This record gives sequence, C-alpha cells and structure tokens, in this order.
Amino acid sequence: MKLVGYVRVSTKNQEDNTSLADQERRIKAYCDAFGHELINLYIEVGSGKNTKDREQFNLALEDVKNNADGIIALKLDRIARNTRDVLALVEDVLQPDNKALVLLDLQVDTSTPTGKMILTVMAATAALERDTITNRMQGGRKAKSAEGGYAYGSPKFGEQSADGQLVTDDKEQETIEIIRKHHKSGKSQRQIAEHLNKQGILSKQGKQWSSTTVGRILSRLYPKAA
Repeated sequence: MKLVGYVRVSTKNQEDNTSLADQERRIKAYCDAFGHELINLYIEVGSGKNTKDREQFNLALEDVKNNADGIIALKLDRIARNTRDVLALVEDVLQPDNKALVLLDLQVDTSTPTGKMILTVMAATAALERDTITNRMQGGRKAKSAEGGYAYGSPKFGEQSADGQLVTDDKEQETIEIIRKHHKSGKSQRQIAEHLNKQGILSKQGKQWSSTTVGRILSRLYPKAA
C-alpha cells in the first residue's frame, strides 16, 4: 500500500521529550517490514482536540484522498481524542473512498480482515462504554430523585439547586419581576433585553440578554400568550 504518515505532539515543549523522530522511525520501520510505501509524512505540534485546527492532519487526509491508500500513525491518540472519533473518521472519511487506517499501537490495519475485526471490537467497546455511562447517570438521577433531591438538568431561570434540592433564586426572581413589569408596560422582548443589558443584569449562563432569552421567560409567565 501507499501510505501517508502522520506524527504529532501536543506542545512545542514536548517536541523533544515525546520524540517526533521516534514516531517517524517506527512508522518507517513498519512500512519497510510489511512492504508499504511511505509517500509522505506530516508533522504537527498542537492539540488533538479539534481536527479543524490541525492543518497538517487535514493536509494528510487530502493527500490520502488523492494519492495514497491510507494513513498511518503510531497511536490512536495521535489521530483523535478517543475511539469514537477514530471510528467516525474511518466510517465518514476513509471507508467511503476505500482508504485504510493503520495504527501501530493497536495493530489496526483496516485493509486486512484482522484489522477490520479489531475495529469492530473497538466500535462495540465504545458503544458499551457509552451505554454504561448513560445507565449510571440515569440510575444516579433516579436514586437522587427517590431521596427527594433534584437530579435532572440545569435549574430554570429563577431557581437553583442547593444541597440536592431545587430552591428559589431570589436575585433571578427579581429579574423575572423586571421582565414582567416591562412586558406589561408594552415593551417588546428586544427592548426588555436592551434594558437588562444596560443595567448589567446577566442571564443564567452569565451572558447578555437577547429577545430570545427574554421570550423564554415570558413563555413561562404567560404560556398561552407566548
């Protein structure tokens, strides 16, 4: 296969410690051992959280699309943050163009039956983790609710969670009263939002008000009229 190599470290301070050179050496050794042609190698120093900000990674994918049979990296976390992101890359980007992913640490080569099997196991494991986390959260919420505590989502504006209980937020209730009075006086949602912003009053998320966020409050105050 013709492969494009990708090596990455998180920060410039790690460049020597993590050894881009070692990643490159091991990728070249693998290609030599299995008869693959390494046509290009892309080197990146930066976080792996957002692929949109990884210029060299995106160039590597473009190179794979146009000139190679797949992309090779030393570790899964050089390519993406977690298994789910790698699976999305394979399913959405590589497989539609019949391109392969090779990860040396997991012995994954999606061009081979064994590599495909390992990827399938990875997908099943990721799904199991996701379901387990969901069940734990739901179980914890049910237990907390059964004990009389508040367990579901962020409290709406005018309320807050304190010691597991949903209680009134007096300061936010004052803001609701301001919104009510200005609405009754005939002001539009935009005008009310402008007034709150001029007064330095922030929304639940600590942001400025908009006509939309004011509208949400009014829809609770006047369900039929909203």
